Amino acid sequence: MPASGRWVRCLGVAAICLLSELALVACTGLQQVVPAPLVFEEQSQKILEIAPMGTQKEQAIQRLNAAGISGEFSSSPSIYYCDLWEREDGKRWHLNVALLFNETGELYKTRPAQADVSWERTADSATEAERQ
Repeated sequence: MPASGRWVRCLGVAAICLLSELALVACTGLQQVVPAPLVFEEQSQKILEIAPMGTQKEQAIQRLNAAGISGEFSSSPSIYYCDLWEREDGKRWHLNVALLFNETGELYKTRPAQADVSWERTADSATEAERQ
């Protein structure tokens, strides 16, 4: 196949891929998920406005789902990770809140779902490591 034919074929394949992706976005209303513009404490406060401390597990999940917040339980049924908040304005926020339920199924605590880990060493930790 001549070089110009390959070029036309590549453009055709690229156009089909682009049109397919646009059709998917148009049909599903797929929007980009962005990190929530709220710090953990603010995210936790908003969630607790929907499902206050002491709320039973099933009721808490129902309230969160009704508000557009979805998530999943860890391997333990006592920790629910709030993952996505589909807001009324169409924005989709990634959340960083875990809900902890006690043995009677009541919400008793929130904590960050993901640890804040940094690979950068501060001057103090570098000095401490050198002393050891």
